[in-house]
Amino acid sequence: MIRTRFLTLSFVVALSGFGTAYAQAPALTAGTYKLSISAKAPCELSVAENGVVTQAADCATRPTLGKLFPAGSGYELTTASGEIYSLLKLNGDALEGLTIPDRRKVLITH
Repeated sequence: MIRTRFLTLSFVVALSGFGTAYAQAPALTAGTYKLSISAKAPCELSVAENGVVTQAADCATRPTLGKLFPAGSGYELTTASGEIYSLLKLNGDALEGLTIPDRRKVLITH
């Protein structure tokens, strides 16, 4: 009797774990965004459907940025060489985070 209850309870607990939702960040819509790094003036950032990023000529970020895409519950902004430049979280209508190399504030708005 105890073994039957244990097996039933174990089965229910195991099945309940499959129904939990994983918080995945929504895909970004293609378009033009404003990129602010630290106290520098914002510049334009174009994001394509596949996440490829094109910076405006006046954008003073080094290194050159490559992609912006959902990763887990946030977003990754990578360099053209594929290294992670910043990890971003959705905060209202903006993406906020810090640069990996030097911990400067990054803000991307639409």
